[in-house]
Amino acid sequence: MMTLLRHPGRLWRVMVVFSRFFILPKLPFRKPPEPGAVRMRLAIEELGGAWVKLGQMLAMRFDLLPPAYCSELLKLLGQVRPFSYDDVRSIVTEELGGPPEEVFAEFEQRSFAAASIGQVHRAVLPTGERVAVKVQRPGIRADFRSDIGLMYAVSGIIDRSRLFGGTKSRQVIDEFARWTADELDYLVEARQAALLHEHATGERLERIARIYRDYTTSRVLTSELIEGISLYEVMIASRDKDADYLASLRTRGYDPDKIVRNLDWNMLNQVFVHGYFHADLHPANLFVLQGNAIGYVDYGIVGSLPTDTRDSLTHYSWLLFHGDVDAAVTELMRWLSPTSTTDPEAARSYLISVHRAFVYEMGAADIETRGEPPTDAAASPARPPRPNPYSRLAMDTMRGIRDHSLTFSPGIVAYLKMLVMLGTIRHELAINYDLRANVQRFFTRYMRQRAVALADPRLAMERFYDVSVRVRRAVRFLEFIEAQEPFIVEAQSTLLGFRRRMQAVRRRLVQLGVAVLVIGAVLYFVLREPGETRRMLPGGVDYDLVQYGLLVVLLLLIGRIVLDMRRINGED
Repeated sequence: MMTLLRHPGRLWRVMVVFSRFFILPKLPFRKPPEPGAVRMRLAIEELGGAWVKLGQMLAMRFDLLPPAYCSELLKLLGQVRPFSYDDVRSIVTEELGGPPEEVFAEFEQRSFAAASIGQVHRAVLPTGERVAVKVQRPGIRADFRSDIGLMYAVSGIIDRSRLFGGTKSRQVIDEFARWTADELDYLVEARQAALLHEHATGERLERIARIYRDYTTSRVLTSELIEGISLYEVMIASRDKDADYLASLRTRGYDPDKIVRNLDWNMLNQVFVHGYFHADLHPANLFVLQGNAIGYVDYGIVGSLPTDTRDSLTHYSWLLFHGDVDAAVTELMRWLSPTSTTDPEAARSYLISVHRAFVYEMGAADIETRGEPPTDAAASPARPPRPNPYSRLAMDTMRGIRDHSLTFSPGIVAYLKMLVMLGTIRHELAINYDLRANVQRFFTRYMRQRAVALADPRLAMERFYDVSVRVRRAVRFLEFIEAQEPFIVEAQSTLLGFRRRMQAVRRRLVQLGVAVLVIGAVLYFVLREPGETRRMLPGGVDYDLVQYGLLVVLLLLIGRIVLDMRRINGED
């Protein structure tokens, strides 16, 4: 509530946009509204700031939103307007101790890429290296802080609408806030890029830009300039059936099938070998280099998977690609957490049917392509493309998680989002590419390497020490729990009573919040449409009395919310 009071202008803007796109279109005297997905995208565009970034994140969250909403929100991924060079010069001077033309040997004033948080300029270091300099938008941190605060303030209303299925909106905002905090601090991105770069050292198919730390701060990031063919450009040519462009690409030694195969191999290597992966594989963040290698840029969003999750994913993938659907779904269910409204058997039945459909489609694809030579998609436009079973499996799985009110960890979310995006790229560029064979080849090599590592006597002492530490910790923990049993029983009783009181207060806060939005929307309409309001009022009812009465009611409701919030703070 204090967040609402600290940003009254932004709050009023949110209420106006909410009323315009979600309340007024449903009034009886208005024309039929646009579909809900379109209105959500237009509302987010109108609000701008962190709301656009949230919409971009939700565009790949098929576990939270229906497919129509995700497809509409994908339109938010386009290029945004750059900010002025005067602002760039001011920020670089403040962060690096001098203007760009003095700090760098060369600095292009015009940016070549712009996004919601920053924009990128080509430059040359005094030592001669060509670099990309990313500069953060002025004032973006304050804008994001206020917007995220407002998102938390309206989270209860979002939960009432069940917009995100069984996932609480605060969990979604928490995840968004964590990722946004990382993206707003370029030092975090620099550390993430450095780790990805270290993992990619010696890899022939993967290139991560080197970070120049002496030219990097929390608002300026300087990295090696990766120059190649934008994968976004290749995808557009493939989608438009641009035969001349694709023929030129092949003449220069680039092969869409090999590009996709290398993308998948790099992904498998990042996820399963290192457990640390680039989680924002938008085509604009990918470049095709000589030898069909892949260059990666923009390291603000990464995914991380602990060893036990990676082992589970490995087992799941191995079972699935060998057709053991029941066992694969059993392994998948280990990652999922049911809520109070989940029917576990119904959820399992749905997931089994989805995975059986995937295995069937994979088998049909194998039969169809067996013995066929590779074909150029642009050379045979009349042939209808096959369905994309990989993206469909990820999307159907996430849809089932949403419909059955299941939840899972942010690391798995990032992994599935990456699978959906890779599936889309794969389907655009290499319809006949044999992913199954590539995955099986990777896992055969990966499991062979793990078996060799386990048999290495040089690692035996290290493994023995690790096991002994785990055993000692487990024994100490059990002893501690046994000693604390009387205190746990007493605390449990006290906590239950406290939770009941807080739940009652929070329910009342949600009801009051809904009332504030409704009264605010009505007041907005009354003030904006005085003539229409006067015509709707019964005879003898004064217009001024109505608007002042609504204002008084609104203030009383806000006052009651403030009192309840103070009560919660006092209880805490």
